[in-house]
Amino acid sequence: MFDFFRRKSWPPKKQNPPWGSAASIYGHIAAHIDPAKPTGLSEAGYRLPDEPACGETNGISFAPGAMDGVMSHHGGSKTEDQLVSELYGALKRATENASERNIGAFYSLIKDSSAIGVIDAFIERMLSEGDVDVCRLYEIVHWFATGAAHREAVKFSMALLGVIRGTDDSLIFLTLGRHDEFTLYAAVAISGNDSYGESVLWELAKSVEGWGRIHAVERLAGTTDPEIKNWLIRKGYKNSVMNEYLACICARAGDLHIALQADRIDGELFNSACEIVDSLISGEGGPAEGLSDYEHGCVVVGALLDHGRDGFRSVGHYSFLCRLRDRLGEYKSGKRELQHDWSAEAVDRMSATLADLIAEDRWKQEIVHALEFGDRHQFWDASRTCGNVGIDPWPYFYARTEAGEDYWWDLMRSADAERIDKVLELGLERIPLDEIATGPGTALGLGPEYVAHSALDFILQDLGRFPGKGWGFISAGLQSPVVRNRNMAVRALSSWGPTNWPQEASAALLRARELEPNDDVRGRIEGLLTARSG
Repeated sequence: MFDFFRRKSWPPKKQNPPWGSAASIYGHIAAHIDPAKPTGLSEAGYRLPDEPACGETNGISFAPGAMDGVMSHHGGSKTEDQLVSELYGALKRATENASERNIGAFYSLIKDSSAIGVIDAFIERMLSEGDVDVCRLYEIVHWFATGAAHREAVKFSMALLGVIRGTDDSLIFLTLGRHDEFTLYAAVAISGNDSYGESVLWELAKSVEGWGRIHAVERLAGTTDPEIKNWLIRKGYKNSVMNEYLACICARAGDLHIALQADRIDGELFNSACEIVDSLISGEGGPAEGLSDYEHGCVVVGALLDHGRDGFRSVGHYSFLCRLRDRLGEYKSGKRELQHDWSAEAVDRMSATLADLIAEDRWKQEIVHALEFGDRHQFWDASRTCGNVGIDPWPYFYARTEAGEDYWWDLMRSADAERIDKVLELGLERIPLDEIATGPGTALGLGPEYVAHSALDFILQDLGRFPGKGWGFISAGLQSPVVRNRNMAVRALSSWGPTNWPQEASAALLRARELEPNDDVRGRIEGLLTARSG
């Protein structure tokens, strides 16, 4: 019991919030919700107010929600009892006496803690103790959730809002959850609190595209709502991370095997079913359940082939049919099993159907059309399957790259020296080597500002196969701020051997050794110089 007769400060004085004058994350997200856009935020909305300015860090950056998403799917972090005790003590002091000092101390702790690593243990401690004034807790965490300027404090506050019954904070969860960084906390709060219905969670799932979609849909897996089930197998599995994360979940939760038993299905369901099965094939072995894990896999594939005898038309369909054929072939050869409802007889029957579909003459024309006129997705599907119909994709990669797209890796795969000469000529036109060669640094080379450096990577990684060709690229690589560029430039020279180096190579390596900030790269450069003098 609290001693209410002692003079203590309540309610919190909000004139001097612990985050000072920094911008509210909630306000930032709310201001960037575009009513005309059904998912996500306007582009500027994804950069949160607490992020460092561009150029202030060389560390690895993550897409919104990626860090929490990876930790929640591939092993979490251990929590420390001491930190939980510190957090709990700070919360108790803040709810008993809402002085600026106590409020600030609690905020500082949650701001500097990783919510994903500690929140479950903290809530368990809070519920087991049962001695925190819930009304006062609500006032503090509601204030923090809507006003705080630091993401971990917002996440922590969302989680605590979620355990409080009898309030409707769906607007807060749906607003913050629109940003993938916070969707996991919104989804957990909504799904774990009977104050909210399943429709609120579904609304959240529809409003996000990345890790947020994954977190929200995972918590819809037990739905019995026919409308939600239908959405899961038509749209719910689609996300900007990897469809593999949700393919099996949505197939199972949406009763895909039942939906495909209809005499006729519409084009949207047919295409979605193809995408789901394709994702199940590519997802086997991780990061999620695959075709062999899906208990209705054989029924779904069989029904899909029956529906698609006249429905497989696009290059994407052809690509899918080839991957399905190869997967069934692995089963027939004993290379990889198929569990649950699969049988050898069914696989033989489906393999025969696939062979007939893939052998149809029309596919070559479809693939050529996609190579010449298709969008990037169609072109990608066509380029990965054109070898099946005897088409050389290299000229199409060259034409696309010449037109402004980037297929340097594919172009450099050639073993034809004349083709490589053409690639290097084009590279000199398209890749700004002078802008890359600004001097060695410690940059990782990630993000849109390093597109040119990535293009240089693809050139350098194969130059070792062509001694004497492309010195200009190697020279720029040695002077790049991106460590990976310098490593690849050194590796290319090593593959050439000193007898194939141009005259200026030794001087360039001597300069590079003097300026090199990375010990490993400097050691490799010294190895080259030693080989030259040996």
